[in-house]
Amino acid sequence: MGERLVVLTRVIGEVEADLLIGFLEGEGIPASKRTHVPPSVYPVAVDGLAEVEILVPESFLPRAREALEAFKPGHDG
Repeated sequence: MGERLVVLTRVIGEVEADLLIGFLEGEGIPASKRTHVPPSVYPVAVDGLAEVEILVPESFLPRAREALEAFKPGHDG
C-alpha cells in the first residue's frame, strides 16, 4: 500500500497547516494533513481554527523534525 504516515506535529488552523505542508514539500519531504472535525460541522464557529495533524511518511520523520525547527525560528524549545 505505501509507507505508514506518522504525526509530525499539530497546528491550529488550516492556514498554518497549509503553510507548513508547503514548506516541508519545498524541503523534499512529502506531507499531508488530517483534521478530526468534519468541514460541514459548525463551519462558521470553527472558522478554520480546528486542530490539524501534519503527517509525514515514517522514514522522513527525522528530517521533517529538523525542518520543523527551521520553520519555527522563534520556537522556545
